[in-house]
Amino acid sequence: MNNKSSGVNGVNGWKVTAIIFIILFLLETIAVVGIMSVGVGEINKETECANDICQAYDAYQYYSDTCYCYRNNEVAYTKYMK
Repeated sequence: MNNKSSGVNGVNGWKVTAIIFIILFLLETIAVVGIMSVGVGEINKETECANDICQAYDAYQYYSDTCYCYRNNEVAYTKYMK
């Protein structure tokens, strides 16, 4: 009798490789979607800081969940954004 299966317990090498690549592809997709959702959230917070909170001030700065509004090159208003 001729047994054509190879690998561990009859699993072909290409099947193992395919499963590894599928798992890596899924992990990469999850990472990209997660990073993009965080980035979009930060852009939305900065837009809210510029257009809604600091509209009456000379300038603004959004940094690390905090919105700083400037008037005459000094911080005139600060708001923590959660």
